[in-house]
Amino acid sequence: MKTTLTALVLILGFGLFSAPSFAATGYVVNGRAASPAEAQALAANGVQKGNWVVNGYGIAPADHASFDSRTPAETASSGKKCYYVLDVLLCD
Repeated sequence: MKTTLTALVLILGFGLFSAPSFAATGYVVNGRAASPAEAQALAANGVQKGNWVVNGYGIAPADHASFDSRTPAETASSGKKCYYVLDVLLCD
């Protein structure tokens, strides 16, 4: 019984130390190295290693999505101040 318990503890211990580590695996999220939880979530979703933008809309490749994807609001020729609200250009 004691031998069986010792063998079980050793097997579980080796299994714990051989678990896959997701730290520093080649994932970059929002311009910084992915945390282990982010890397695990990306891998679980079948995402390839690389640069990614993760936001409320989902996951997108960093070269196709950017935090500053839209052009800055231009001042209209009539002198109106323009700005974006929820990706819609509004002018005063």
